[in-house]
Amino acid sequence: MRIEVDCESIRCNTKAVARLCAPRGIELAGVTKACCGHPAVARAMLAGGANLLAESRLANVQRLRRAGIDCPIMMLRLPSPAEAGEVVRLTQFSLNTQVVTVRALSRAAQAQGVEHRVILMVEAGDRREGVMPERVLAVAREIAALPRIELAGLGVNVTCIGGVLPTRENTQLAVDLAEDVERALNRRLPVISAGNSATLALLLRGEMPARATQLRVGGALLIGEVDSTGDWPAALPHQDAFVAWATVIEVETKPSAPEGPVAPNAFGEVPHWPDRGRRRRAIVAAGRQDLQIESLIPHRAGVTIVGASSDHLVLDVTDAEPAVRVGDELA
Repeated sequence: MRIEVDCESIRCNTKAVARLCAPRGIELAGVTKACCGHPAVARAMLAGGANLLAESRLANVQRLRRAGIDCPIMMLRLPSPAEAGEVVRLTQFSLNTQVVTVRALSRAAQAQGVEHRVILMVEAGDRREGVMPERVLAVAREIAALPRIELAGLGVNVTCIGGVLPTRENTQLAVDLAEDVERALNRRLPVISAGNSATLALLLRGEMPARATQLRVGGALLIGEVDSTGDWPAALPHQDAFVAWATVIEVETKPSAPEGPVAPNAFGEVPHWPDRGRRRRAIVAAGRQDLQIESLIPHRAGVTIVGASSDHLVLDVTDAEPAVRVGDELA
């Protein structure tokens, strides 16, 4: 199996998002984690107008740096104290909630003679990372007092685990709390990191809080998706930057329904397939180890996806045009 990536489509999507952000003074952090920090993808995002890159895995950041990419990089996943030295060495920003971790970042920054910028994440309802709002001021005070650490601002994140959609209210929360912190510390916080690809919907509706300064965007740049509601089908120019190719390893005519007693399969699911009689089926050499099968759309006319195990993707090719044969490579 192989995946072809159209970096020009990614550049065009990035340019479209950058044009949405620029009039509001919002910097665009291009998230490369879905492509494991592939340098070509990163360069396409930068060419399209991303101001910096954002990654969740240190191995991916190392890949970017080895490729000669020297722009600012933000560490998205909360670092562990044990990662502090590499985080400070390889990135300029990190998202954080734990004072013990920021202390480790401070020690590492002192040892390396650099400054490291921290964005304190606020719990905004999605129940992933974030300090509860009532604790933000106390945590911010501790972080701001640490040497070689700049408390650059506050951030929020939704949609990623709880499915909570961004709203004016849960995004404004970061602004309101930042202003509380600013009054307490008597200085301005330059960064309000307002969310991810889904938060672009606020820009499109004209509901983005005025003080938002940054968005961390991956999906919109890579696959042209603003949020999971499907309300913005034409917001970005390209939804087809990625094409997976896999080789056909079996073609047989078989009954369409399983035969015999049925229990949950290897993935804990009990499949329900309608009995359509005998159908021509093909298997391609790809599976759930390789891809999120639910996201695939067959290119060849008349081909539909039946299901997949870890290494085998089963297709109905009865109506395929042209006919599918063993050895074909399907997109």
